[in-house]
Amino acid sequence: MTAEFGEGLDDRIRSQMEALRVPGCALALIENRRLADVRVHGLANRETAEAVTEETLFSLQSISKPFAAWAVMKLVEAGRVDLDAPVGRYLRRWSPPPSEDYDLDLVTPRRLLSHHAGITERGFHGVEPDKPPHTVIDALRGELPPPTLEFVRHYEYWKLELDEPAWVAHPPGEAWLYSNPGFAMLEVMIEDVTGDDYAEFVTREILRPLGMARATYAPPSGPGAAVPHGGTGERCIDYRWPCRAAAGLYADILDLATFAMAGMTGPAGEPPGRGVVTPASIASMHSSHGLADQSGDVQFEAGLGHLLLTTDGPLNVHHSGGTIGWRSIFSIFPATGDGICMLMNGEAANDLWVPIVREWRSAVS
Repeated sequence: MTAEFGEGLDDRIRSQMEALRVPGCALALIENRRLADVRVHGLANRETAEAVTEETLFSLQSISKPFAAWAVMKLVEAGRVDLDAPVGRYLRRWSPPPSEDYDLDLVTPRRLLSHHAGITERGFHGVEPDKPPHTVIDALRGELPPPTLEFVRHYEYWKLELDEPAWVAHPPGEAWLYSNPGFAMLEVMIEDVTGDDYAEFVTREILRPLGMARATYAPPSGPGAAVPHGGTGERCIDYRWPCRAAAGLYADILDLATFAMAGMTGPAGEPPGRGVVTPASIASMHSSHGLADQSGDVQFEAGLGHLLLTTDGPLNVHHSGGTIGWRSIFSIFPATGDGICMLMNGEAANDLWVPIVREWRSAVS
C-alpha cells in the first residue's frame, strides 16, 4: 500500500461510517498482483451487534454482472454461443415481444453484455423474502408482485422507473443504456443453452474453480451474513432478486478479492482467467465495446460486463453495485497488478467508497 494512501485510512473509514450511519465495511487491497491487506470495520448486524469479519457475506448487487460475463464467455469458448449472433437463436422459454421499429436480430449477447442492445433500462425491484419465489422470466414478463413503498421511494430518489415487461425500446447498437432486463435475458440464455440452473452453472464453472469458497446465490441469513441498513442506520428488508445475473450474488471480501485478482496476470505469471476462462476472453471483457456512462468530465467505456476507464493512465476495470441497504465496488489496474474491493451494508455508503476509491486510484496510477 502506498504510504500516502494508507496513512490514517482506518480513521477515515470509521469517521465516514459514523457520519453516514453505515454499520459495516470490509476492504481488500491488492498490490503486486497479491492480496496485500484486508481491513474490516463495524457491524454486520446492528440488532445483534455481530461484527464484520473477513468471512462476512454481503450482497454484491450489480457486481454480479461481471460474473455473468465470465459465464457467457465460458459458453463462447465452448462454441455454444456466438457473441454476435441474435440472442433469440438461444432463447427457448422467453423472447422479447415483436417490434415494429427495431430488428430483434440486432440484439446480440455482445450488446447485452455491454448495455448496447436497446433493452428497457428500467430496473427490476426486489421481492420480500416472505413472498412466494419469483423467477427471472416472471421479471421479464413484468409479473412480479407490486413493489413496497420503500422500493418506490428508492427508485424515485435515484430517478429510476420501476419495472415493466422487458422489450426492445431503443435502436440496438446505437447507445449505452444500463439494463438489468438485458442481463435477465443473458441468464435465460445461459439456462436454455446449458439446461442447468443459472446459479448451479456459475457456481460449478466459475466460482468454485476460482477458489471462491463462500460465494453463493442462495440468500444467506444468521451468523456470518451481513444485513442491509437504511440511511438512518435502521435495518432494511433484504430483498430477493429474481434476476441473479444482474444482482443475485453474495460473497465475502476474500472471495471478491479473489475474483478481482483473477482478472489480471498472477504473481507467478498465472494467466488472466486462471484457466477458468482464457486470457483472450478476459481481454475481450476488458476491451471497449462502445461508450458507457459519463460522470462530470469523466467518460467511461463499456466492456463486456465491466466498466472501463482509460483517462490519464493505465486501463482501469471496475464495477460497482448497490440497492436499498447495500453498496459494493471492485476496481483493478490489470497492467500494474493493483486493486481495491469494498463491501458495505449501509444505504449512504456511496459517500464512503467513492472518495476512498478515487484517492486510491490517484495513489496507484
